[in-house]
Amino acid sequence: MKRFKTRHSQTALDLSAPASDALVKNRKNAWIQLAGHPGAFAPAGPSTIWKRRINFKDSTETRAYEMLMKDSAHDIVPEFFREVEYNGEYFIEIEDLLQHFINPNIMDIKIGKRTFMESEVKNPVLRKDLYEKMVKLCPGAPAPEEREQQAITKLRYMQFREEESSTAEYGFRIEALRVSGESPTTNLKKVKTMAQIENVLCKFIKNQDSVRWKFHSRLKQIKEKFESSSFLMSHQIIGSSILFMFDEMGNTGAWMIDFSKTVPLPQGKTLTHRDDWALGNGEDGYLYGVDSLIKIFENLECSKSDSRNIHAPNNQDDG
Repeated sequence: MKRFKTRHSQTALDLSAPASDALVKNRKNAWIQLAGHPGAFAPAGPSTIWKRRINFKDSTETRAYEMLMKDSAHDIVPEFFREVEYNGEYFIEIEDLLQHFINPNIMDIKIGKRTFMESEVKNPVLRKDLYEKMVKLCPGAPAPEEREQQAITKLRYMQFREEESSTAEYGFRIEALRVSGESPTTNLKKVKTMAQIENVLCKFIKNQDSVRWKFHSRLKQIKEKFESSSFLMSHQIIGSSILFMFDEMGNTGAWMIDFSKTVPLPQGKTLTHRDDWALGNGEDGYLYGVDSLIKIFENLECSKSDSRNIHAPNNQDDG
């Protein structure tokens, strides 16, 4: 794994608005956003980006990055610089990971067996709209009692969605990827089986064993850093991804990103990040997902002569 030193210019950090065309055109790569809310990111200069705070009043991600910069896990996340207010909106300015690569291949994998906050599913109200969404996605999914009620709870719907992807079994799901020279592939949320996962990963790494082993090594480092981090072990890590990148120059890297749903545990409590979740125990399955990816990359066999296409299962949905 090649070690990177963050390169940023004082010009970029002094900006009071998103970067001008003059600055942006000096970037090595065209701007790419694979996943997340459209328009949530903007290039701030040659080596930093702005990420918009979706909820105006929620500074969770800012606080997470501030704490991570002081934590032993600081080198498995993008470097954080500051929070910015511009035109009545708030942004965080962080390292642009694209700067380390030339025309990179990029993959976003959402990690964890639970992708929702406990606060989102505490309401036991039965909802007809969620039942209808479930039936649209998978007509055979509702149990007989649910068919009779024609309604389900938010918890039931969220767990159903996780079972539709690899999240429930493997603790991660492939959100999106871009192979250099191709358009992004984003309809991957129902990639579920091991065969489907392996097909996507082999396509992404272009069947290159050297890339596979570099990602395997980096994932092991992320696991070790996570386990020794006082911050990560004392927080629920929900909706966070690992961003994988490599290029034809031999550069590879992977970083934890997205901390807008990273919430602290009660004082003195820690999580295994591997145990099964039950309402109130806070477990998120993050390390379970990292363990799964390590094992998959270790055992992945890609044929050099196999020019695979990414097969995205039908019946995709953005929810």
